[in-house]
Parts: sequence; C-alpha cells; structure tokens
Amino acid sequence: METIRTFVAIEIPDAVKNQVEVLENQFKKIRTDIKWVHPQNIHITLKFLGNTSINRLEEIYDGLQEAVDSIRPFQLKLQQVGAFPDLNRPRVFWINIDQGREALMTLQKRIEEILYARRFVREERPFSPHLTIGRVRSPRGLRTLTDQVRSITFNAQTFLVDRVVVVKSDLQSTGPIYTVLNHTNLV
Repeated sequence: METIRTFVAIEIPDAVKNQVEVLENQFKKIRTDIKWVHPQNIHITLKFLGNTSINRLEEIYDGLQEAVDSIRPFQLKLQQVGAFPDLNRPRVFWINIDQGREALMTLQKRIEEILYARRFVREERPFSPHLTIGRVRSPRGLRTLTDQVRSITFNAQTFLVDRVVVVKSDLQSTGPIYTVLNHTNLV
C-alpha cells in the first residue's frame, strides 16, 4: 500500500514570508550552526499525519470539511521571536502567533478531534501555536544570536486565514519539497 508523508497546515502569504526572510537574513549574518527554514516552506502546522496511505486521503479531506464547518475566517499576526525550550537552551527558533491565537487553537482542536474520530493518531503534546524558522544543529554562535533575538522586535503584517491545506512532504537531501494536495475553505 503506497503511503505519503502528510500534514495539515495554514499557508503563509508571500508578503509575510518576505518579512520572515528579511528576519532570517539578519540572523544569518551571525555565524551559527542553524538550519533555517526556507521562506517558501514556512507554514503553520495544525496536524502532522506522517506516513499516510493514499487510500485515506479522501477521509482526511472529508474530515477537514467537517472540522471547519462552523469556523469563520480569522486574522492572524506573527509577532516576536522565541525558542523552544527557551532562549537559554534553544533547539528551535520560532515566531509567536499573537492576534488570532485563540481562533487558531479552536481550529486545531476541531481538526484533531475530527481526525481522531476517524482513527488517525491523536497528538500527545499540547498544541503550541508558532511558526518554526530554524533548528539548532550545534551551539556555535548561539549566545550572540539569542542576545540579538532578545533585543529585536518582529512585527509581521496581519493576514487572513480562510483555508487549511493538506500538504505532501517529500524529504530530500536539499530540504523538504511541499506540495499542496487539497484545500478546505473556512466558511
């Protein structure tokens, strides 16, 4: 049975991706060992499905339609940079979701519940709304970078979330290649 690596996400508009790219380029001036997410691949993951049988794709699409049935489009705003687990021991750098956080959490919870009811594995960790921008490979240069992160203000333009997408992820040595398989509009 053929499987593909998939996840459910919110796409980020090009204007906001451009703002993130400017931020990443500023950080890249500091010599660190961080794998920065290519701006074209930036998205907000709502549900990672992993290796999924292609025979179950329609079930996912139907589940998403049911999940978003009562959810209206909403505004999101990315603001401030942080790190997991924290800036003293960063492993992942991210941008916080400020405006629209509660609506995003409601949307994610509905998707999680509906897909779980359709026998997809439930996520064990609580949902933490964020946009991943970089993954730490070694501690080289981290102190300088975290000092800069603490001192900057990042404030992206607000954008409308009016659909969710199912994305196919092909892992390559040069980085993942994402292909949107389906989209479901919020009502």
